[in-house]
Order: sequence, then structure tokens, then C-alpha cells
Amino acid sequence: MSYYVDEEYYRTKYHGEEVDDFEFDKLCKMAEELIEEMTLYRLTPVAFLAMPEDVQERVRQAVCVQMDYLDANGGAEMDNSTGIQSATLGKFSYSGSTGTNGSTEQSRFSPRAERLLWPTGLTYRGGRY
Repeated sequence: MSYYVDEEYYRTKYHGEEVDDFEFDKLCKMAEELIEEMTLYRLTPVAFLAMPEDVQERVRQAVCVQMDYLDANGGAEMDNSTGIQSATLGKFSYSGSTGTNGSTEQSRFSPRAERLLWPTGLTYRGGRY
């Protein structure tokens, strides 16, 4: 059961990528969990209902964007992987580059989803007072 986005919203209002029903439920649940994590758990199903409509819409959009991001980058397994550091197939060889923190791991969070949430204040890392 999803709290922020249903399949109808994802398909008809957001116009998301084609995802089968079983995979939709998994991706949606994971995307919602990641968006809650991204907001430092300020976003909850109860808090969502009390938010202004424009903030609710940004949350819905962020969940959909996060779903597409997960789907494009390995689906539900993305959260469990550590990234590919190197691979070889015949004459082809791939070595992953490291990021600024020395990690080859790809972020679990969609950069676009985070940008959608910036105006809401839900991703603000500073103090509350």
C-alpha cells in the first residue's frame, strides 16, 4: 500500500515509465521510503495529510521521479548493491571511477527528486529553531 502515490496518478498525471503491476508496488514502496529518508523523516503519512496541496504535489512528483530513477538504475535491487567497480568481457574492460568521497557507489537518491523537494523545506538540514 502506498501513502503518497497510486498507480493512477503515476500513469495518468505524472506519465511515468511503463512498469508492471508487481514491480510498481515494490518500486513505489521503496521510493516512498527513500523520499521519507531524504526528508529526514519529516515526511510521514500523517504529516503529508496536513501539508498544503502544493507541497503534497511536490512530494507526489518526487516519489514518481524517485521511482523512475530506481527503475532506470536496477530497480529495487539498487538499494542493496555496492556498485560495479570493474568488469571484463572478452576484450572489453570497465573500471568505475571514484567520486569525490572515494566511493564508486551511485547515490540511491534521485537528484531531481531532491530538487523538487527543496522549496518545501523538507530537505533542510539546519536547525529547527
